[in-house]
Amino acid sequence: MVLACREYDLPNSKSPNIRAFTEGILSELDLTINENVYIVTDNEPKMKAAFRDGAKRIGCSAHYVNKIIEHSLTSSDIGCDLIQQTFNQVKTIVTHIRQTHIRTKLSHSINLFSKTSSVPGLPPQFLFGNLLQTGLLKGTSLPQIYTSLRNHFGDIYQLQFGLVHAFIIGNIDDIQHIFYHRHIYDQGDWAVELVGALFPNGLITLKGAKHKRHAAVTMPLFRRAKIISNFDLIIDCTEKLLNNWRTFSNEHIHCNIVQQCQNLLLQIFGLIAFDYDLETINGSNTNEFTQTLRNFINTVELTAFLPRFILRIYAILSSQYRRDRATAERYLYRMIEQELNETAESRALRKKTSLIASLVDSLQTDEIAEAKKSEEEKKGLSRKEVLDEMLMFLIAGFETTSTALAWSIHLLSKHPQVQQKIKAELINDNVNQILIVDHLDSLVYLDCVIKEVLRFSPPADGTARTLTADDRLPNSGVQLYKGDQVIIPLAILARDSRYWKVDPELFYPERFLDEDKNHHPYAFFPFGAGHRQCIGQDLARFELKVILAKLMQHVTFGDGGPEVNAGGHLQKLTIMPKHVGVTIKFDA
Repeated sequence: MVLACREYDLPNSKSPNIRAFTEGILSELDLTINENVYIVTDNEPKMKAAFRDGAKRIGCSAHYVNKIIEHSLTSSDIGCDLIQQTFNQVKTIVTHIRQTHIRTKLSHSINLFSKTSSVPGLPPQFLFGNLLQTGLLKGTSLPQIYTSLRNHFGDIYQLQFGLVHAFIIGNIDDIQHIFYHRHIYDQGDWAVELVGALFPNGLITLKGAKHKRHAAVTMPLFRRAKIISNFDLIIDCTEKLLNNWRTFSNEHIHCNIVQQCQNLLLQIFGLIAFDYDLETINGSNTNEFTQTLRNFINTVELTAFLPRFILRIYAILSSQYRRDRATAERYLYRMIEQELNETAESRALRKKTSLIASLVDSLQTDEIAEAKKSEEEKKGLSRKEVLDEMLMFLIAGFETTSTALAWSIHLLSKHPQVQQKIKAELINDNVNQILIVDHLDSLVYLDCVIKEVLRFSPPADGTARTLTADDRLPNSGVQLYKGDQVIIPLAILARDSRYWKVDPELFYPERFLDEDKNHHPYAFFPFGAGHRQCIGQDLARFELKVILAKLMQHVTFGDGGPEVNAGGHLQKLTIMPKHVGVTIKFDA
């Protein structure tokens, strides 16, 4: 049989021929063509000779598909309809390959499942994997999917996200093994490829020596000892939010709490990290730069389950993405120039607490010379690297914390007794109207509330790792291979009754004072664990504690009713509350 892939001279030199495109698809499927059975050629005489010998040509017209691909790659933007048309053509080709395999009973079968066939899982569908069966594309959240499949298959099962295959690991002993063996289980390739297509130099996407070089610049700034200097800034921003709320009556139901939390945290992080006022609390919610950041988040959400080559094509050819990138670069370069205008002495002093000062201070003086060095020899960051880090930190710096704050407000509105205990703690510790940083350590019950919010409704759905070598999980005995991806579902462990003495389905902050004070460390790790855990977790906890303490000094959240305050999951970049509607009453 011949996989007919004739070359064509196309106007766009970047346009692939049908062979390259098909091989790209097969690569995404982790498939290869058995050339003992198939003749793969671009040579027309060889192709004709094979036909004369009785070989069968499969697939649709190479010229026709080439033209479709050419059109998609020269369009000013890639629309959903065009992507679907291209996929339909690819599906036709690969389906013919599959059918020919079946007809000729070839030994090499096309199977999207891993070689580890003993691990159960849903049979995947072509291109979609398990996205349709699980309801993920229809709004079912990942924690809900993980819970349902765990109940059906047990602690370990396979799951196919489009073309991405993963093992979901819910056994705590196996999880501990994964985090202990960091040299085998590195940062998940899925996250690296997804985020890296848009922000190739962001810390989360990096590995090895390049990750160490970037981490040396950024990680020291996110330790608690260096973030407490931002206390007054967080208080001032929260005061602005309270002033906005004072313009409403006590009976008004606020149904845009998620957006208000995002605006608050975006302004806070812009000031903390970059000394830049994004004006999201009192200003427009849709100013140019903040709208650009939201567009970037939407792009990640919409493309999370697409094949990576489609995402790379989108990043290159989407006019919307190019506009957003240009807008972001314009604002970020403005921040960099603002910092460069500071004196060297001022910047040297501020880089101990300011991310932008530290990033600018790390700029390479000779990028061309540094580029010629090996990764292990490079020093500092290029402008392109600084730009990606700034954009990545801006998005990551507010999204998770704002989601946790929105969940906090929703859960507090449902549990007035918890609010009263927080207020009582504030009074007992003489934290009346004036809150100072020295008060924070004494607010033990508030710490428990924050932990319980993160346990009961973790913003992140899981953490992923990719194997760098073959390994066998010690408890389950499952054999994994180099390149396999594993996902550890945070919400499943946080609600697994095997690891909690108090019913984990209850929202009960007191558990962290008594029965569950010494819980298993891998039953609750909302910011990940191991060497790739979230570097901003100390800042996130600090922000949450300061904001909630300030809010509880002044207001009480009321339940807006079952129609508007039902909670539920909204699967986005984080797991947001779907329905939040609360009243806000200022205390006398």
